[in-house]
Amino acid sequence: MSFILNIDTSLETASVSIAKDGTILSFQTNDIQKEHARFVHVAITELLAKENLKPSQLDAIGVTLGPGSYTGLRVGLSAAKGLCYALNKPLISVGTLEMMTKDVLMQIDDATNILFCPMIDARRMEVFCAIYDADLKKIAEPHAIVLTPQSFAEKYDKNMIMFFGSGMAKWRDITTNANASFTTTKFLPKALAALTFKKFSISNFEDLFSSIPQYSKFFYTL
Repeated sequence: MSFILNIDTSLETASVSIAKDGTILSFQTNDIQKEHARFVHVAITELLAKENLKPSQLDAIGVTLGPGSYTGLRVGLSAAKGLCYALNKPLISVGTLEMMTKDVLMQIDDATNILFCPMIDARRMEVFCAIYDADLKKIAEPHAIVLTPQSFAEKYDKNMIMFFGSGMAKWRDITTNANASFTTTKFLPKALAALTFKKFSISNFEDLFSSIPQYSKFFYTL
């Protein structure tokens, strides 16, 4: 039996959840992106109290590493690493785009001959994206791309590609490829819980001191 605290602050909506053996016991979400930092620790305290758990009873801390909001990624990872250090618990990380794809896969019945492309808006015509198959195998690694009508052309030959996420709308407006499909979903904590439990089961943990956010492109401080 495992209790895993999961934190995601990489997207517009943040979530904190407690899962037992990969199944959500309780969770909270926050839809105001500028308040993710304020939300996280309050949510953790309230969820632990609700489940009558002490922090020491947690078996691991899971967190999304990105890509996504630069500030959000730092908020989530800092909270997760601080808890892991204080409690001497392992850190589990999941890519945000992988989590988004897992969420969609948990909601559809037939994924035969479909590839999945999560998109996170990165302003103007740029998005963070990746491509996965129905087994979550990476067909294209997470990366930033400036969208043009010819984007993804080489991937359409044999498969339909399903697009989703905050960056999907700008791509839907410019593509004319018949093999493109689109779905709108609100990403819920169950996908992250399933992925962190899978990693926990095989002891796939991050090094606490060297783990960093996956920005997927350079950022500038000046």
